[in-house]
Amino acid sequence: MEHDLFIEIPWALERDTKPLDNEVKYPEALVRHFLKKYTKKGDKIFDPFAGLGTTLFTSEEMGRIPYGLEANRERFEWVAGQLEHWNNLKHGDSAKLLDFSFPKMDFCITGPPYMPRHHKWNPLYSGDPKKAGYDVYLKRMAYIFSNLKKLMKRNALVIVQADNLTHGKIYTPLLHDLLACVSKNFQPCGETMVRWKNAKPDYPSTTCMIFKNT
Repeated sequence: MEHDLFIEIPWALERDTKPLDNEVKYPEALVRHFLKKYTKKGDKIFDPFAGLGTTLFTSEEMGRIPYGLEANRERFEWVAGQLEHWNNLKHGDSAKLLDFSFPKMDFCITGPPYMPRHHKWNPLYSGDPKKAGYDVYLKRMAYIFSNLKKLMKRNALVIVQADNLTHGKIYTPLLHDLLACVSKNFQPCGETMVRWKNAKPDYPSTTCMIFKNT
């Protein structure tokens, strides 16, 4: 299947996330685009970093079956409390996703937690000082995707949404580094540049990397 090089999608969040925060990396319209293009009703859709549930809610709305993991207890409870398939969302570490007896998945779309390379606080270890550092973050991310490979059906697609990070003069090539992590287990097969309509001034676009489980 041919992959889009460029798409334009409205930036409009459809769920009120203010009870928690507004750290939503992509709106429901982005998930709809990829689900419509690559999946069908009844497919099992997985998000190993469920966050505020954008992937799960949109999958359910479109007749797909959502599954996911979320490490943060407050976010997990907030999403599970509104999801019809609430028992398909598990509270736990994505590095241990094989411990949850999930079925084989047809498709995955996720926006993993970001970490600038100059930070010590590692979001994949909830800031554990013994697990500080960007290199530790990337090693853990590669391990998570090695386990994800075992969960995905053969030829299933995995979409990873990410952005490079700039803080003053410090630049984090997160796209490049995540590409290297995921490519250890999945075949890269394209990138889709997404430009937001009605974008926030500090967030005009994003990138979705497309991988295949060969």
